[in-house]
Amino acid sequence: MPLNAQHTAAAPVRSQAGIALMETLVALVVLALGLLGLVAAQTRLAAESRSSAQRAVAVGLIDDLGNRMLINREAALLGRYDMAWGDTPATANCTTANCTADQRAKYDLHQWMQALQASLPDGTATVFRSSSDPRQIGVAVSWAAREGGATAADRTARLALLSSGFQANSGGVSCPEGSYCQLVYVQP
Repeated sequence: MPLNAQHTAAAPVRSQAGIALMETLVALVVLALGLLGLVAAQTRLAAESRSSAQRAVAVGLIDDLGNRMLINREAALLGRYDMAWGDTPATANCTTANCTADQRAKYDLHQWMQALQASLPDGTATVFRSSSDPRQIGVAVSWAAREGGATAADRTARLALLSSGFQANSGGVSCPEGSYCQLVYVQP
């Protein structure tokens, strides 16, 4: 009888050891899933941070062009700063020579487009007159929508949201496909 008592006492200990091993494996799986979730959240946060920084750069560049138009107000009101997506006006160097207001506008656009292309990935812009107020000039800046952590469906949804809002307020000017855009109306 003492042998049977020892045998029954040892059996539950072995099954307890198996349960502890299973609990440990489940805990490791839960920990791994939690870490993967944190990595995904960090990746998304980095993409959002990059997008916010690029939008701030775009607003700063639009402000710079608005100031250039304010200084050369006559040419701005005559439409000398107007340009289509992707245009890069060639011009004389107005820092070493005297320029007319029209030449100054082309020089400003050329310098500004160089800064835009250096600051934003695949940066381009359009400058146009407002259809509702001839004193207002629309400046739209576009840059490549590259988000490493976002899924294709997420990028498509965000671009559709940005593009629809952009077209609704821009008097027919639309954001290029696959790009983020910032539109501001300035009044020189």
